[in-house]
Amino acid sequence: MSRQSQQAELTIALYAHLATAEKQSPEDYPLDSRSVAKALGVSPTTLYKYRFQEPIREAARRQQESAKQASKKPSLYSPMERLHRLDEGLKLAEERNKHLITRLALVEANAARLGIDPEELYQPVMKPVRTHSYAGTPGTRRTKRL
Repeated sequence: MSRQSQQAELTIALYAHLATAEKQSPEDYPLDSRSVAKALGVSPTTLYKYRFQEPIREAARRQQESAKQASKKPSLYSPMERLHRLDEGLKLAEERNKHLITRLALVEANAARLGIDPEELYQPVMKPVRTHSYAGTPGTRRTKRL
């Protein structure tokens, strides 16, 4: 029994994908032959074989038009929404700072408990001494084991 053509199945899947993609932004659903082929799980040459470039181009044009119209509509609440998001971000940052301060206090208390001066925890780490190269020293070579 011979294999049936993929064209009917692929046509249905293509138009379903294009209908979904037209309603979304171009960044989320790019409409070019390679992206559509990847989304459908076929080779781009299969789309060329069945001449699906024109429906893809038309859908991309409609998607761009709808994206332009959506960007032209001003949001009435955008300044208020932005203030609300900034306020939430500020509260989140304050909460994180409180947790970090608590953790630093815990580290200092444990250092004092273990007999380490807590002030030494804040000393900068000294750079390693690199006055000469250790490359080629006998202790670093690997030897073959038999």
